[in-house]
Amino acid sequence: MFGEITPRYDILNRFMSLGRDLFWRRSLSERLLVLDPPGKFLDLATGSGDQLVAAGARWPGAELTGLDFSKPMLELARRKVTSARAAARVEAREAGGPAVPPSPEPVLIHGDALHNDLPENAFDSVSISFGLRNISPRRELYKTVLRVLKPGGRFLVLELFFEPRSLWAPVHRFYLKSAIPGLVGGLFEGAGDAYGYLGESVVAFPHPDVLIDQMARAGFVGLGRRTHTFGVAMLVWGHKPAA
Repeated sequence: MFGEITPRYDILNRFMSLGRDLFWRRSLSERLLVLDPPGKFLDLATGSGDQLVAAGARWPGAELTGLDFSKPMLELARRKVTSARAAARVEAREAGGPAVPPSPEPVLIHGDALHNDLPENAFDSVSISFGLRNISPRRELYKTVLRVLKPGGRFLVLELFFEPRSLWAPVHRFYLKSAIPGLVGGLFEGAGDAYGYLGESVVAFPHPDVLIDQMARAGFVGLGRRTHTFGVAMLVWGHKPAA
């Protein structure tokens, strides 16, 4: 499904979020933790690489690794991250500011977030943006994240949430389950079913309180969260114990 919508994925994300998704990703990047400069970051379910681009802009020189199950998405991510880092170096030169340090090529892995050969205790921070709701069982993902994080490293989850108790819940539900699939399907042939699924997955995703409780029971400490855009999106984070 994701392979089929790859050519339209970015524009559909801007459309579905009314352009706010890039702001949410920048917010996550601001909270990436660097234990050993210049930093090693892993982005799971990296998709078209927007989170890697945002992380690279905030942390020039960091080693970026992205993992995804879709090969077409990874190819798009590789082009975007490489292009963004080249553009940053050119912009710094033209502005006469300090040179942007050379950055290693992004490491993009075609694989399963639940079953992989990623090294243990390797990453300062691990992120997953708009992908946790597509992974089951989540407890297996938490085990993977705890394994690959350095002691004291940070795990960040950026997700869309549906609050059934809010006053505008009926409008939000209609937007996710009817308006988005209908509009997307009308504008982009073949994309309506995919975004129908994505809307359903948002409505079915656990409340942030439940998610934080799941992460705490999995072994994460120092948990926190930040709300974006009236609670439509939420950034949740936790840490691997330092000892």
